[in-house]
Amino acid sequence: MLNKKIILLLSSFLPLLGCGDDSNKEVSIEQLNEVPALNEMSMALTPLKQVNAKDFEQHLKNGIYLSSVQQDGVLAPQGEADTTVPTIKSGYSKTVTQEEGVDEGDRIKYDGEYMYIANKLNYPRYTIAAGTALSNAWLRILQRDTQGEVTELSTMVVNEDASSINSLYLNNDKLAVLSDIYNFSSNDDTATSNITIDALFPVKQHFNLSLLDVSDKTAPNITTSYTMDGAIIDSRRVDDVLYIVSSFSPFIADLPVANTAAERFDNYKSIFSSSINDLMPQLTDAQGNSRNLVEPENCFLPIEATKKDGFNGIVTLTTIDLTQADSISSLCINTQVSGLYATPSSVYLYGTDYQNENNKMTETSVIHKFSIAGQEINYVATGTLDGRFNWQLSNLRFSEAEDDLRVVTTKGNAQVGYEHYLNVLRPTGNELALVAQLPNDTYPEKIGKLNNAGIVQEDIKAVRFFENKAFIVTFLNTDPLYVLDLTDNEQLKITGALEIPGYSSYLQPISDRLLVGIGQNVDPNILLLAEDNVINADETTAIIEGAKISLFDVSNMNAPIEITSIVYENSYTPAEFDYHALTYLKMPDNSHRFGLPIQRWLTKTVVDPETGQEIDVWAFDHSLKLLEVTGNDTNATLLEIGSVKPVINTEPSETAYLSGRDDRAIFHDDDIYYLHGNYIWKSIWQVPETTRGPF
Repeated sequence: MLNKKIILLLSSFLPLLGCGDDSNKEVSIEQLNEVPALNEMSMALTPLKQVNAKDFEQHLKNGIYLSSVQQDGVLAPQGEADTTVPTIKSGYSKTVTQEEGVDEGDRIKYDGEYMYIANKLNYPRYTIAAGTALSNAWLRILQRDTQGEVTELSTMVVNEDASSINSLYLNNDKLAVLSDIYNFSSNDDTATSNITIDALFPVKQHFNLSLLDVSDKTAPNITTSYTMDGAIIDSRRVDDVLYIVSSFSPFIADLPVANTAAERFDNYKSIFSSSINDLMPQLTDAQGNSRNLVEPENCFLPIEATKKDGFNGIVTLTTIDLTQADSISSLCINTQVSGLYATPSSVYLYGTDYQNENNKMTETSVIHKFSIAGQEINYVATGTLDGRFNWQLSNLRFSEAEDDLRVVTTKGNAQVGYEHYLNVLRPTGNELALVAQLPNDTYPEKIGKLNNAGIVQEDIKAVRFFENKAFIVTFLNTDPLYVLDLTDNEQLKITGALEIPGYSSYLQPISDRLLVGIGQNVDPNILLLAEDNVINADETTAIIEGAKISLFDVSNMNAPIEITSIVYENSYTPAEFDYHALTYLKMPDNSHRFGLPIQRWLTKTVVDPETGQEIDVWAFDHSLKLLEVTGNDTNATLLEIGSVKPVINTEPSETAYLSGRDDRAIFHDDDIYYLHGNYIWKSIWQVPETTRGPF
């Protein structure tokens, strides 16, 4: 429900401009002498309705005014996804995705012969192609020949204004490049500029979509370039259609801070005298021609919105046919979302409303479902749930099964106790109705281990759905892996649990019996109080902390077991936070190969150029760990094959802080291509320590 608190901006009520509700007489802005009464701006938690342009304009302008008073509104988008085992039909790896048939953008794409790499300016260049301009958003194309050798074919700057390349999508000979263009507050008057607000709600923020014809790999050609207002929340590709979800907060230049009723009324009049087209996100082509990214009549408002309500943010769902670049369309919702989950036939936009009243925090999450078929998008229904989805890999908490949506939510915290729920929602009219939930009266067991006070102190670290199962990892000082049976909505239940040191923050099913977990091995005694019982007190079996990859047998849902695990001491892998960093390839002999970027701190001894003395400096150590699951489902094991290390012939000080967060790899048969920084190092599976590069 919309929050119906009335903002005390005036002493007497005057009717508003008409907004789809004829219960009050319409008046023009010239007839007003003060700001009308408006409801406090809040995130909508109701179903949506498509409205006419006038109603949308009223709601948006109300929101812009309310934002100038409340100084809040649209939250920044998430910083940056399962139901099936990845199907690998070729001899090379592809981007790890959540759903079969739904591609996800990444910084590297490969088609079996050509590699497309989005480079970053903050990484060093060991070679620079002649004539290549320095830019934050540049692209390299490399070719792998039949012998596995790699040759650079071309480099190019995709967009001069881009701060970074957000993601790449490859569709036959078409390469879609999404780039972020960040430009924070342009207000030169520090007296009227709020640094906090400017950071959360950047103005003049844009992103660019460039479509490249890469049929000639030596001379890729930008055929289409669209610069759009707003910030990318997320994107997906289904067949030939690219779906982009973006957020935009309208900005009116030179709107002063209002301290008096008269000043507030002046701002109100300025906002309402603005053209609606000046407040809509714009799409600008390469020739400088601009038009609305979305038209007001293609927008949705909360179904219970009245003329007193408003919201200053626009979330736009844009579709582009990659085979017909001029075929672009958008719809929008005038409310807040922060994440995207997509299947081949549905798009779900979701977010959480946080309210703090009387020092009590309440969290209510909303989910909007749209059906998709190519560029045709139709609103289906909206559902709300108590709790939140958390931020890290929140899309993996969602899974569509036929027409049902299965989703995991969390309430509370470690002090008062967590409450984790598995929910099943089903479209009923324009609502996503809750048809089943766990825990429930029949199966009241909580998700998470109870402490002595009877509360759950373990937060959720990972969620993954597979067919009629859900796997949930919670963690405080040990890792319970829970297996949930989803076969019957009327009989949702926890069937088994496994408690081991550490935790998995990403889960990858590789068959209906085997599950791989990636996370951290943590000493369970670190977080225990002195009076608590010490876990694993035997010093001869001390816990080695660091990045951990585990192989689980989940064939017996009542008794999952950890077959084996491998730990890399004092290290982490970016795959814990971004599953695109994981490389996976199922081989013809049914073995499963994995590539895991690993980063750890170490000290290096260098010579101080001023004193000539040797000194120790902190530095990163990077490698790509190669692992393999061998054997069949009944006797599988996890083996460490070796490491691929980038050999960098530069001074340690130049690369000491080169992060591995964007490391990637490609497997093609036995060839290994490790992307570290902006360049490729090549090795082979049988002798990974023999490395050549950079390429």
